[in-house]
Amino acid sequence: MSSSELVGIDDLMKEPYVNVLCYPEPDLNVAIKRINELKLLKVNSILFEGKTKIGRLGVVGKGCVSVVVKALTDFGISVLKIRRTDANRISMKREAEMHLMANSIGVGPKFFESTENFILMEFIEGYSILEWLKRLEEYSVNGTRKVLRELLDQCFSLDKLGLDHGELSDPKKHVIVSKKPVVIDFESASISRKVSNLTKIIQYLFIGGPMAKKLRQLLGIEDEKIIIDLIKNYKKEMDWISYLKLLSTLNLIPQSID
Repeated sequence: MSSSELVGIDDLMKEPYVNVLCYPEPDLNVAIKRINELKLLKVNSILFEGKTKIGRLGVVGKGCVSVVVKALTDFGISVLKIRRTDANRISMKREAEMHLMANSIGVGPKFFESTENFILMEFIEGYSILEWLKRLEEYSVNGTRKVLRELLDQCFSLDKLGLDHGELSDPKKHVIVSKKPVVIDFESASISRKVSNLTKIIQYLFIGGPMAKKLRQLLGIEDEKIIIDLIKNYKKEMDWISYLKLLSTLNLIPQSID
């Protein structure tokens, strides 16, 4: 049974909370600076809960760049990304810019605010994409199609924007399915490299991912080679027609495109 602990921000400089605030190397001076940043963000307290642990404290997640926790603000529960003290970047500015770009086309959790060491955003409650795929029998086929179509539409929109997420070849930590699918975590995103959001998510869902065969069977897709050929075509054309052909083959629209 997971436990939770609500801690006011002034107490974050104490053990064991400072170990999360300044992960992985706690430092009092760094902690004081970061607490002042949290006050600017109007964060009142941190809710330590989650399957991932730092010591005895639960957190939402932990990666190479940041630790993710729940934060209580004047607006309710939010998600707070905390830059690791050993991160390969000096601030969260670039990730915040990428996140805001995605928000401009309706992709990603709603961005609230950021500072040098934090990003504050909307909290999304739901299943990881892999957890959702493992529960497919609980949903109607039409409901499944709706979620998949919405996810693919978001990835196509990112492609058209020129923003490559960078981690959708293995999206189990980067897509949450709530009332709708939500692409999260833009720390590896770039506008400098060739975009491949749609092709990567399709390859995971329908070709190489752990539930690909089951998903193809559910949607009545008989030949994965056709999908591979259409992915190659989309990579060359990257336009609406090549996208519609993919959707038609994946049985996510009723009619085929000649």
